Amino acid sequence: MAFISDHVPVIEPDLITWPPLRVYNTGTGVQWIPIADLMYLEGETSYTWLQWAEGRRLLIPYTLKSFEAKLPSVWFIRLHRRHLVNRRYIVRVYIDANGPCVYLTNGMRCPVSRRRWSLVCQQIECSREINVL
Repeated sequence: MAFISDHVPVIEPDLITWPPLRVYNTGTGVQWIPIADLMYLEGETSYTWLQWAEGRRLLIPYTLKSFEAKLPSVWFIRLHRRHLVNRRYIVRVYIDANGPCVYLTNGMRCPVSRRRWSLVCQQIECSREINVL
């Protein structure tokens, strides 16, 4: 069963003007990174992986919950306890044998928790068109 998202992946002015994230890396020092290109965040205990659209990936020693509070809730959707996704990079939403999941433009499959499923569908405005796999 597939649910297709109706939203158009465009950069809105509010996403561009949102203040950039301040990230400290031991190799390069302090960096200010724009969030418009941030594809998804993946939490691992007290650390978070930041993944950008161009492929850059960075491990930061902060929890996913702390990032969720800093990012615009209109654009970043909490799918699961480990995943926070930028909605402009969502290609499709599926329900398969493993449960609901979201596919991103880079091919990444992110699971959606059962508890958050209805909220995620509401946030990305899923249509109820069913495609047989």
